[in-house]
Amino acid sequence: MIFYQKSDAMSKQKFIKFSISLVFAVMLFAVFTAQVSAQTKQSGVIEGRILNADRQPEENVIVVLIPSEKQTMSDDNGYFEFRNIPYGQYTISVKSLGVNAQPVSVELNAEKVSVGEIQLQEDAKVLEKVIVSTSYRHVNKNSVQVARLPLNYIENPQNYAVVPKELLQTQLVTTTEQALINIPGVSNLSIAGGSGGSTLTFKSRGFSSGSIMYRNGVSTGYVSLTDLFNIDRIEAIKGPSATLFGGNQGASYGGVYNLVTKKPLEVKRGEVSFTTGSYEMARTTIDYNTPLNEDKTALLRVDAMYDSRNTFQQLAQSSVGFAPSLLIKANDRLTLHFDAYYYRSARPIYLFGFNPPPGGTGGNSTYAGNVKDLDLDPKNAYFNADFNSKQQTWAVTGQAEYKLSDKWLSQTNYSIARSNNNTKYISLLANKASAADTTVITRNILDLPYSQLYTQQFQQNFIGDFRIGSMRNRLLVGLDYFRTDVASFRGSVAYDKVQVTATPAQLLIREAKVDSLTVRANYSGGRDINDSYGAYISEVLNVTDRLLLMASLRINRFVAVSGDYKQTSFSPKLGISYEIIENALSVYGNYNNGYNNVSYTDSLGKLLKPQYANQLEGGVKFNILQHRLTGTVSVYDIKVTNIARSVPGTIYYVQDNTQKSRGIDIDILANPVAGMNIALGYGYNDIRYTADKGNVGFLDNRVESAPYHAGNIWGTYQFTSGKLKGFGLGAGGNGQSASYANNLNTITLDGFFVYGASLFYNTLKFRLSAKIDNIANKKYYTYNSWLFPGQPRMLAFNITYRF
Repeated sequence: MIFYQKSDAMSKQKFIKFSISLVFAVMLFAVFTAQVSAQTKQSGVIEGRILNADRQPEENVIVVLIPSEKQTMSDDNGYFEFRNIPYGQYTISVKSLGVNAQPVSVELNAEKVSVGEIQLQEDAKVLEKVIVSTSYRHVNKNSVQVARLPLNYIENPQNYAVVPKELLQTQLVTTTEQALINIPGVSNLSIAGGSGGSTLTFKSRGFSSGSIMYRNGVSTGYVSLTDLFNIDRIEAIKGPSATLFGGNQGASYGGVYNLVTKKPLEVKRGEVSFTTGSYEMARTTIDYNTPLNEDKTALLRVDAMYDSRNTFQQLAQSSVGFAPSLLIKANDRLTLHFDAYYYRSARPIYLFGFNPPPGGTGGNSTYAGNVKDLDLDPKNAYFNADFNSKQQTWAVTGQAEYKLSDKWLSQTNYSIARSNNNTKYISLLANKASAADTTVITRNILDLPYSQLYTQQFQQNFIGDFRIGSMRNRLLVGLDYFRTDVASFRGSVAYDKVQVTATPAQLLIREAKVDSLTVRANYSGGRDINDSYGAYISEVLNVTDRLLLMASLRINRFVAVSGDYKQTSFSPKLGISYEIIENALSVYGNYNNGYNNVSYTDSLGKLLKPQYANQLEGGVKFNILQHRLTGTVSVYDIKVTNIARSVPGTIYYVQDNTQKSRGIDIDILANPVAGMNIALGYGYNDIRYTADKGNVGFLDNRVESAPYHAGNIWGTYQFTSGKLKGFGLGAGGNGQSASYANNLNTITLDGFFVYGASLFYNTLKFRLSAKIDNIANKKYYTYNSWLFPGQPRMLAFNITYRF
């Protein structure tokens, strides 16, 4: 149920009227553009779709147009097209390892001609090589969700990284944090608590990210943990991205992280996987797909997971997940897609740092120095609790795509998610008076007997792809509604103080004692409801075949239902891309914007302006050497303005502080030879406070938890012939440089680099894998609001059976 205040009725009526007017304007514009484009007949488009032998879409197949010798590649859904082709007779052929297809003749005599579906045939002599060589699949980076327009990777003037499922498989990834370290520039991953929930947070371009992880382009949870058991790949959209994804919790200034889930297929198949290893890990996943009728217009895919382990800190945790996905092809125009996600976890949640959590008791730590001098042991949690925190998250999403014409698509998205939590945060605050003293840990309990976090999103997009004269034009017009509803009650009590040399018995935290203390605690709580109404437009125009211009704008109305204030934000986005080599090498630049709404008032009682982040970025994208080398090299500059601060001795605020983040991102996926895959990422970031009015003491300081350098590399090789055919091995590592654990830059956290390796054997029916992480058994911590212990040496073994 959605709750509204009467004071906001007028703004909602205006929004509804504007939405209706915008919808009619889009429909009229679609008719107009269809008429204009019909008058241009100098050249046209040849399109088609590639299907494999099982009649499912085949991506990354090279398609050649003869006699022009132009090449393109099929996208995630098997579609391909050749643009600006002169009228005439042509032949289409395909190139892909292990498959072939009959050449198709086509006459281009209209603005757009389709060759229909081209079905591949498997070459039995080469197919076995395909099983152990995923080179073409491994480097695919096209996405329809990053820009919400049909733009390929080279065209898009936006920096985004892709972590494909093949990489996660060879790394034997079982947690979200293991997966995210493959994103260039990501650093200081940490489990954090906030708003009554728990989530995985990290730094990206110097800014904290992770409060919201998108699934298939829409929000499916707020401040909640997640699992990757139904994830096909991860897309990391770099920098402020409010124009399409909104501001506030919707999009960090560091970027948007989108989890792309597994889609239903037109074949019956399944997979069962079991992973075990160090610390009593036992993880089972199931992936099953089946058509529901003979004509394959209803498809179902079900993924499930159960995970139980005793972590290296001897903290027992368990989780269970279930995720069905249903695809219905109602007719040749309408496709419906429904997804559900359920996740439940039980684990102790502790917040280890130098400040109490929001609502917690106890003062701040006075420690200044290096974290290593606290003599902490990452394997020691500094508590033994006989209770767990419980978190339950469910989400349901729906999408309806309706083909209005061959040039226009209507896309409707809806999502709803809720997290229920019964949490006792264990707050640990480290302090050390002098170098000669022993570190003391103050232990408090922040009890949240009730906490619910609810999100709801509705989105309507109209997507056009048409011509204005000889120029290709792609247009997105959309409306968006997003609600967060957070309710919780919390009470904090002091438990005790222990030294880092305490015995296991001294570290025990008993639930009975906690309950006796919380009886006398003062609980506070409430409900915070925020609504965002957005309208956006994004225009992409091909001035020539190789020169592309993008212009986008979002108008957003933020309504704090609980706080009874409203604020309007504007978020523009500009981009340019030039293909030096068509579909292979481009240079690009962009201006991106992000915002956060501010609830404080000035000396006149007026609401402050929104906080803005403005990014300038330029870079190079490449997809060369027959798609064996794909990547991005970029340079960016982000300036955050209108940062609010309180004026001492008053109740009002001013906005005169700023931050600046500058850096470099390098992202490379490569297949130098058959069977070899390499993923490499590097991020350099320098984020500082560039204005420090009010004598806070931050001027020119680095923002906490933001290292200068963060990098990752992983390479695999799979034998494609001979007696070792099917065997493979992988190796790599990740790390970061030193950073600060506070904004005063008085607490230093050392950097680290850890290495891992894997062995595997892959056949049509099964896969065997083994991996070792942190080979040197290095001790380290990461920090993002809270200290998070790095995983020591760990072994994992997996067997996967396909049927």
